[in-house]
Amino acid sequence: MLYKKDWDEVKKVFEEWWDGTLSRPLIQVYSPKERTFAFIDTWVFLRFYPDVDKAMDELMLQFSRMEFGKEAYPNVWVNLGPGSLSAYLGGELKFDGRINTSWFLGNFSLDDLGEAEFDPSNEWWSYTCRAYETATKKCEGKAVVAFTDLLDAVTVTGQLRGEFPTNLLKDMFLSKHKLKKVLERIHELFFRYYDESCKLIGVSKKGYSTWAGLWSQKKHFTLQCDVIVYLSPKMFKEFIHPLIIEECQYFDRTIWHLDGPLELKHLDNLLGIDELDCIQWIPGEGNPDGGEECWVPLYRKIQEEGKKIQIYAPPEKVIHILRRISPKDVAITAVCRTNDERIKLTNEIEKEFG
Repeated sequence: MLYKKDWDEVKKVFEEWWDGTLSRPLIQVYSPKERTFAFIDTWVFLRFYPDVDKAMDELMLQFSRMEFGKEAYPNVWVNLGPGSLSAYLGGELKFDGRINTSWFLGNFSLDDLGEAEFDPSNEWWSYTCRAYETATKKCEGKAVVAFTDLLDAVTVTGQLRGEFPTNLLKDMFLSKHKLKKVLERIHELFFRYYDESCKLIGVSKKGYSTWAGLWSQKKHFTLQCDVIVYLSPKMFKEFIHPLIIEECQYFDRTIWHLDGPLELKHLDNLLGIDELDCIQWIPGEGNPDGGEECWVPLYRKIQEEGKKIQIYAPPEKVIHILRRISPKDVAITAVCRTNDERIKLTNEIEKEFG
């Protein structure tokens, strides 16, 4: 692969990591070739909308200015923001390029959402299809194409109900049975759009990748639910847990995006799901980064329950945090400021962990 010469070997490492036979941590280290280059712009598909070719050309240029160390790889994430499924189902997508954020807005009733259908002519789905098709062609021998962030049935329902998350939370108390029927329908559409995406990306030959950047030869997706920060463990068990079980049975390999301390109250329930393979820990804005000592008890708890962990840490903290936990079944990502820093870190990791 043009931007990843040892890609065939790296794919084998990913498979060993997923299978639990890799004796060392999976390491992804990025660095710019030039001091003047910052990092990959993950918002090109909205920044240059509707010009897919321009978005892809910009991404490829950026890849050519990056070094992808160890198991890092050029990942073309078709990013419309967290909740593209909302846009496919008729929600309004708003993008602010100044702060690199998108929102999904709706004003649908539960009755409306209970009748939601797959719509091949939807503007944003049509654009996603063009993005997948163009990316698949332009990435041949150069990079990997990753799924858009569909998000999850519960959060998408909340976005489409409007006044997120207020209307959804009211539904959980006032229209519980109707809401559960709606969630079943949105969940069916979640799988449908995923399956359609698989055809466009050509996963049988290319493999599976998401925004989390962990490649897999088998069916894989990053699971999440932004709404759980508002829910008690009891409500989590009632509304969220059954959907996660279904997703874990559908996908061969799964990561749960654990987003900040407010989601930690649900960790025990998540760790109790046998089919869930990995927990990705994101500390959240304003909290200590993933390489800090305060998270070691969390990492150890996850490992004691037999789950893999994905961690993001500053380069200077990677060695320390790997020493404090079992390095096996860990995937750790670091973004270096210079190429020399990446080489130094890579050599240190290889010397200590193999």
